[in-house]
Amino acid sequence: MARADGDSRKAVPARPALARLLDLGAGRHHAMKLSRRALLTGSLPLAAGAAALWRSRRLAAASPNGVEGSIVGPDFDSGHLLRSGELPKPSERVEVPVAIYGGGISGLSAAWKLARAGFRDFRLFELERRPGGTSAYGRSPVTDYPWGAHYVPVPGPEASAVRELFGDLGVITGRTAAGEPIFDERYLCFAPHERLFQYGRWREGLYPALGATAADLAELAAFRREMRRYRHLKGSDGRKAFTLPMESSSRDPALLALDRMSMRQYLDSLGLSSSRLRWYVEYACRDDYGCTLETTSAWAGVFYYASRAADDDEDERPRGGSQGPSEAGQVLTWPAGNGWIVRRLEERFRDRISPRSLVCRVRVGRGDRVEADVFDLASRRMKTVVSRCAILALPKYVVARLMPDTGPWQEFTYSPWVVANVWVDALPQGRGAPPSWDNVFHASESLGYITATHQHLSGRTGASVLTWYLPLCREEPAAARARMLATPWEEWRRQIVADLSRGHPGIERDIRRIDVMLWGHAMVRPTPGFIWSPARQASAALPSGPVFFAHADLSGLPLFEEAQYRGIAAAERALTALRIPFQSSL
Repeated sequence: MARADGDSRKAVPARPALARLLDLGAGRHHAMKLSRRALLTGSLPLAAGAAALWRSRRLAAASPNGVEGSIVGPDFDSGHLLRSGELPKPSERVEVPVAIYGGGISGLSAAWKLARAGFRDFRLFELERRPGGTSAYGRSPVTDYPWGAHYVPVPGPEASAVRELFGDLGVITGRTAAGEPIFDERYLCFAPHERLFQYGRWREGLYPALGATAADLAELAAFRREMRRYRHLKGSDGRKAFTLPMESSSRDPALLALDRMSMRQYLDSLGLSSSRLRWYVEYACRDDYGCTLETTSAWAGVFYYASRAADDDEDERPRGGSQGPSEAGQVLTWPAGNGWIVRRLEERFRDRISPRSLVCRVRVGRGDRVEADVFDLASRRMKTVVSRCAILALPKYVVARLMPDTGPWQEFTYSPWVVANVWVDALPQGRGAPPSWDNVFHASESLGYITATHQHLSGRTGASVLTWYLPLCREEPAAARARMLATPWEEWRRQIVADLSRGHPGIERDIRRIDVMLWGHAMVRPTPGFIWSPARQASAALPSGPVFFAHADLSGLPLFEEAQYRGIAAAERALTALRIPFQSSL
């Protein structure tokens, strides 16, 4: 969530792998210069070698000072079986009316909608031991903690499916006289929401206000006025300019034209050149999209600010943050992050979930039945799953391997992320503002950390878990991905401790464990020209069956609301195909 301006694209001398990824010097970021040809001809061998090295370093480790930890992550080994071809032929056939492949938010949402309609004759196949995808979570003796997504903005009226889900899960407890939802206060982010470490002190909010000039603050106010204008704007088709889900947004050509420029070009067009404002806006782009100002579509950048409810009075205040309640309305969060939602959904239909299942091929067979080869990683047996309808709740790059004739996919690119969970004996304090939910270092490439115990009602002074985020967005994704996989745990530990020590000198004395999650394809990137491209729109067009697609990729925006929308839309199409009555959630 932090970036200084003055980005340099010049080649740099050889340095340790992670140091090139995580430049902790204020205001200086470097990126490898890689040609398209070099990436296409060299990235796959590099990635394969890095994956092998990653496997060799995955076991638990300990640093000389006694800090334990390990590199954890999604099941790369099993996923790579698809490339190796070393899989047996099917030895049995299993029939199920509806098969769901993928247990992230989209797949779980599809299952939830089927069950909501009274239809439970489905099976969800998930590669990992537990569902969740990038909404996975972990547990310590002190608290649950997220391994990825960790909040959901309070849903507006257009996000009817999110409101319905939260009503079902008890997050919404009632309605006001005006019909507005009442949210359980335990799940609304407690104050203080966010703080920024700048010039040796913590201060409330995320805009770097210390040292800001009158011109800086004037540009901040101008930007917020512009976002407020878009928030209330309707396009020539009568739709809101920007809203969640994105399919409900206006198709006004003047608005869609924003997709053809970068967020940096958009700020240039407004004459907004303040380095503080650009740091602040890029923080939002990196936090939500894993992209820089240069690699974020201006449509996506404006969408971030304009699509969610906000208190317009907040727009003039030089505080607040790109993701926190002060800028985007209240947010809902839990110690496990969005893993809380995953756990609650899993409880509803745990008996319908088949974990450790690697789907290898999907095809439409005789009688429009869908046949999928699924490898059971526990029994090491291959089976053919035959279904009347199949929902592929998988990223586009995976779908392209399973069903090669499902449309263009090369335009879909993905940002790699590193997420670390740091177990501490005492919640770090620091000079200035007190510990918050979101804690950010201004002069760092990391996004700072989330405090997992922030929502605990028992207080926030004892042991905790700090969830630290790093999107690798300063170089081409393939190169960043390979470099990430080649970095050993000890180097990650060193860099994470160094980053946290910026605002918490001596914190290493309180650290007991550091586990590191490597997300190779964490989220689809809304790059300039992608969201409203023919490739993205063609992929999002829902077929009449018998195969339906469901993933946030189809929206081009890696957001909970989009993943849920796509999952429910696919489930409703399957219910229609099966002639099962239901009430639409969309």
